Amino acid sequence: MQIRNWLQSPSSLTHGNIIKREIFSKKDPDNPDKEGAILNYVDSFSRCYLEPRIASVPAAFDDRQLIFYVVDGQGVFEAGDVKQDVQEGDGIIVPPGLTHTLTNEANAPLEFLILEEVLPDGVEASRKDALIRNYRESTLGQGHWTHLVHPIFSQDDGLVTMHSVLVVRIEAMQTPDTHGHDDNMDEVWYMLEGNGIHVVSQNVYRQRPGDAVSVAPSSPGHTLINDTDEPLKTFYFARYNR
Repeated sequence: MQIRNWLQSPSSLTHGNIIKREIFSKKDPDNPDKEGAILNYVDSFSRCYLEPRIASVPAAFDDRQLIFYVVDGQGVFEAGDVKQDVQEGDGIIVPPGLTHTLTNEANAPLEFLILEEVLPDGVEASRKDALIRNYRESTLGQGHWTHLVHPIFSQDDGLVTMHSVLVVRIEAMQTPDTHGHDDNMDEVWYMLEGNGIHVVSQNVYRQRPGDAVSVAPSSPGHTLINDTDEPLKTFYFARYNR
């Protein structure tokens, strides 16, 4: 288990002009002490932004699939025959080999998250075109008593290593059930809005916007409690032990 804020991560550049802060990355046997290298399957999870009136450089990655999630702002996404305005709440799947750009035409920064799935040997991505979906378009579900679950993407949409990408909302003064996970999986909660108490194993943390919590392993369990008068909203991704 680990908690890390994007501000603790050094900055780098991707796609030419996208400023990237890698929060978590895949475990590296050659560098076991690398900060944030705790994931088993997902290769990278980063907080990124584009400055106002800036476009990314056209880019394509043959060995990996990217998943974007827009946290704040508005932009224009282009890939192949797709050119579409994107805004807060939009998720984007970018298959391997697809050249794409993201443009911030506004006068405010465009903030987003990027997940990277490197293709395992012998595996091909099922998607060939980009997919854009806002979490509000999905049917609302419920889990662990009080989680209000908005699915964004699943393996049916073309995820390669992950099983789920979601937005999870917890209403004010709500306590979900406590449930545990072993180490042979990835499950990360990134706080978007509000704050709550995240109990993981024997540890208790106040999770605030920009904090990412990995809950694998968590024995005997973990739970994210909203002890405030306002709802909280998290971005969630997972690769389950199936």
